[in-house]
Amino acid sequence: MEEKIRDLFNKYVDGKASAKERQVVEAFFEKMQEGGVTPERAVQDRLLMDRLDEKVFKRTIYRQRLRRKTMLMAAASLLVILSAVIPVFLHFHETTITIIAQQGERTRVVLPDSSMAYLNSGSAMGYSSRMRGSERTVTLSGEAYFEVKHDPSKPFIVESRTLKTRVLGTRFVVSDYPGENASVVVRSGKVGVTTPDNKPLAILEKDQRVYYKNGVAMKESVAAKDYYSWKDGSIVFNEANLKQVIHILNRRFNVNIVLTSAFDKKCTITGSYPDQRIEDVLKSLQFIYGIEYSLEANGEICLKAIPC
Repeated sequence: MEEKIRDLFNKYVDGKASAKERQVVEAFFEKMQEGGVTPERAVQDRLLMDRLDEKVFKRTIYRQRLRRKTMLMAAASLLVILSAVIPVFLHFHETTITIIAQQGERTRVVLPDSSMAYLNSGSAMGYSSRMRGSERTVTLSGEAYFEVKHDPSKPFIVESRTLKTRVLGTRFVVSDYPGENASVVVRSGKVGVTTPDNKPLAILEKDQRVYYKNGVAMKESVAAKDYYSWKDGSIVFNEANLKQVIHILNRRFNVNIVLTSAFDKKCTITGSYPDQRIEDVLKSLQFIYGIEYSLEANGEICLKAIPC
């Protein structure tokens, strides 16, 4: 692209440019001189970049000519500006966007195809700024709930650490946190799930789930709302052992909970808790399951399990 721009200006200076080419160059100089535009501003101003794209690379509606002498004096400076603007312009118009939901946060994202994604705490998602090509692909680390705009000609694909989820348009949850069992749950529509190397695992419909247990993919019927209610402010445990409960609470509230006793993995916790304060959840766990807790001076929360 930069080479083409240089050729264009060389032709203009040598008097060999066509009428349309002269109009493009002159309009571009006119725009760059309005308001004293600097390379730094051009790099940072998205609207300006779009206008430059429209005027320089897609022709222009302006017809006023600048004097030849002015163009000769400005040509060298403009090439310097272009060398700064063009790489950033191209990068901006097709780049990868990364969205992160920090510990204690949940984030809603509108994707370029108008699909919606809700990131749970401690999650990250990457996607193309344009979603060009034959597929709409996002990468995920952690957990996200998706409401995908239907497009049968362009599949929507979620690539995570251990799963690849493929849909045409539906609502579903992918959970794939490092160190935890991955799963996909469908709220509506139909979802295909494979391994990252495209080995089929399951075709899921409404209220179905695929998950890993001891390294083996399992499929089951579930109440899907239990797996996406976190986006609306609830905490749901589905036969979670105490270690899993601690992971979830640490992410959700951005706290440091430590276990000070042994626990039996066969003793699981199930239930829904409003996402209010960490103390409220701990009091509920204490009342129902007898799990003791204490708030330490250093900010830690210590849990002690009792035999189930």
